[in-house]
Amino acid sequence: MITIRGLTYTYPEGNYPVLKDIDLDVEQGEFVLLVGATGSGKSTFLYCLNGLIPNVLSGDLVGYIKVNGLSPQESSVAEMSRIVGTVFQNPESQIFMLKVEDDVAFGCENLLMPREESIRRRDIALKDMGLMDARYADTQNLSGGMKQRLAIGSIYAMGPKVFLFDEPTTDLDSKGRGEFLSIVKKLKGEGNTILLAEHQYEDFLSIAERIIVFENGKISNGSFDLKKMLLYKEKISYRKHQCKIDTQTAVPVQRIFFREGSEPYKYLQVQETEHPPANAPIIDIKELTFSYTNKKPVLEDINLEINKGELIAVCGDNGSGKSTLLKIMAGILRPDKGKISFFGCVNPAIEELIGKVGFLFQNPDEQLFANSVEEEIIFGPLQLKKNVDKEQYLKFADFDSLKNRHPQTLSRGQRQLLAILSVLAIEPSILILDEPTTGLDYDNLCILFRIISMLTDEEKTIIFSTHNMNVKRLADRVILLKNNRIASDEIYK
Repeated sequence: MITIRGLTYTYPEGNYPVLKDIDLDVEQGEFVLLVGATGSGKSTFLYCLNGLIPNVLSGDLVGYIKVNGLSPQESSVAEMSRIVGTVFQNPESQIFMLKVEDDVAFGCENLLMPREESIRRRDIALKDMGLMDARYADTQNLSGGMKQRLAIGSIYAMGPKVFLFDEPTTDLDSKGRGEFLSIVKKLKGEGNTILLAEHQYEDFLSIAERIIVFENGKISNGSFDLKKMLLYKEKISYRKHQCKIDTQTAVPVQRIFFREGSEPYKYLQVQETEHPPANAPIIDIKELTFSYTNKKPVLEDINLEINKGELIAVCGDNGSGKSTLLKIMAGILRPDKGKISFFGCVNPAIEELIGKVGFLFQNPDEQLFANSVEEEIIFGPLQLKKNVDKEQYLKFADFDSLKNRHPQTLSRGQRQLLAILSVLAIEPSILILDEPTTGLDYDNLCILFRIISMLTDEEKTIIFSTHNMNVKRLADRVILLKNNRIASDEIYK
């Protein structure tokens, strides 16, 4: 089914190969799990199989590749799409239509299937991917998780023989992950060939025939350190300066948040940018309601008080309103009813919050603008006329060797971390992170936890959304959204 010999690839203007001398055979109907650190070459490898490399991304490709008899080097992307379907890390990159059901049918129509067949495949995909109730919804108003589910459904409807999944479950809640696992089992049962790259791959271990570990662009022959890769999944309870594992034995913070053998970096010196009135909440929300285009409210009767120095997790299923609530807290969206106060100022314009509130989008590409990693970190401070020690941020994220790389040549996890650092560099008093763990491997999760630890010590207010039930245990307070309202608000001491 898939034969690869001597595959080596270097991105345009790259200084070194991202893939190095890859040899691999994959049989028809085999399910192969691709794992490895962020930036190890997993996504690039998949792009070589579907023809994006070299047809869209040129660069320097060497080696022999055959997928079901076709060569991606000699065939167009359109030709490859008939046998290879790909679900990308960023679902928005493959959503084209305004309505959900139209987007699911889009690929079938582009393959010139008869109308009746396109409709039949569309309806099956809508049902199997749990999109039937949203079939008439506007695609731009879907949550991140629902967009991911839509992207999977549109590929599923096309019926390729080879399925390439590039971290397809990163934005799915537990229910969505379960549904996707059922789809994968169904595809496998039908004899399809599946290659799936994931960081959170525990669900797939029982059904994968093979696990291939990528390391620095090569297929590793070393041992698969499952314990290390899954360490963040252990029962962690983090409160400021203490961390405990299942045994309830106290463990130093660096044991969890720093890679083995490394020294903790010095805390960054972050200055306060604003002080709320004494004893007043830093964010105060009263009877807030919000809807898109005057339809059913996405948020209804929201009342919240958020205090300085709190570390808050916002949880809930896809479509429960998490991202909308965070965008309102950042001043990006304004409520239809009710009020929201920042630092004692009611319903301020977003311009008044710049530099005081930092926001990370689910998709890091929406806020990366510069031509290099180094320029990206200093972009925000320069606009605000602030001084920034770019070297400490580069070192903080181990980006020293990547400082001259274009952000779009980084892996998804690296781009996510870069976006976080670019927001952190403006020194906000409030940091709001929408699904910050998306695309992060173990090492970069450690870096994220270091950032959270540092900001907590500096008494910054941190609000983040997550589907990861273990990551939410980092929080001092967990807000659960359900049916567009606050279902619970629990404080942990």
